[in-house]
Amino acid sequence: MLTKAKKADVVAGLMDQFSRQKVAIFSDFHGVSVAKATRLRRTLKKENAEYKVAKKTLLARALSAAGITFDTTQLKGEIGVAFGYGDQAAPAKVLAKFSRENETFRILGGLLGSLVMSGKDVIALAQLPSREVLLAQVAAALSGPMRGLAGALQGNIRKLAFILGQIRDKKQ
Repeated sequence: MLTKAKKADVVAGLMDQFSRQKVAIFSDFHGVSVAKATRLRRTLKKENAEYKVAKKTLLARALSAAGITFDTTQLKGEIGVAFGYGDQAAPAKVLAKFSRENETFRILGGLLGSLVMSGKDVIALAQLPSREVLLAQVAAALSGPMRGLAGALQGNIRKLAFILGQIRDKKQ
């Protein structure tokens, strides 16, 4: 049984995590063994994320204290929260993969900053390419028009050189 002081410490810790997170994903971990949960925590740690288990009432207190509006009554089961502090999609990818491997583990919803997401939104976030791939795609999209302009200017210079060569040949 948690004392009031321990509950206050848990709420303060969760409030700190909610204020630092870039993404928070709520899940039902009912039926997941301790070994699997430990493996999940280690995998998340590699992605600059952590997984915490807390009572729904303490989660609700921490969310309201952090100034985040989220209805915790919609969360069913034993609730765990994955807090991501780096890449927003990385924890979602890890949890989606873990959910596919463990039938009883379910993603219930999440927060992207302060934006509330459903479980389907979190799965969609997990299906996005990695940050590096997205940055490469943006760079390619931005360099495309510049490459086209350079090619067009180069073509005009080539045509000018060809015409000047023909004029030279006619005069000789």
